[in-house]
Amino acid sequence: MKKRPFSGLDERSKGVAYKIIAVMYFLTIIAIQAIVIYRQFALGQDIRDFQDIAIVMTVNTLFLVTALLFYGVIPYQKVRIKSILLVYLAIVVLGSLFTYAKYNIFQSPGLSVKELFDKMVIILAVTGLIVLFFVIFSLLGKRKMDKDLES
Repeated sequence: MKKRPFSGLDERSKGVAYKIIAVMYFLTIIAIQAIVIYRQFALGQDIRDFQDIAIVMTVNTLFLVTALLFYGVIPYQKVRIKSILLVYLAIVVLGSLFTYAKYNIFQSPGLSVKELFDKMVIILAVTGLIVLFFVIFSLLGKRKMDKDLES
């Protein structure tokens, strides 16, 4: 029989453990980002030298948000088209600003207009997939919660 983590703890101890884990997770992500900034600006390394770290951080964040949506930690009343479009637009704008800064401010030479447009197509497509992923898991999580409440 598999033993579940924290199964021998009372509710208060579990809450404290979960808070510590959350803070340590947040501090780890901040530390990794600080290392990336240090490597880029202090050591002068090219962004391509640590793209693997960026990918791991991105995937980790996506799975975190997805899990929070699935288990209802991020509150949602009803998935509305307007809300989905606003989230999509916000992510596209942030992704576009980040991409522009990454290639045109921090690297030389910057991107041409055609290359920037090609990056925008990628941003639009990837953001659409991310938002679709979030919506699907929000709906699955809501269905799971409703099913659990009925039981």
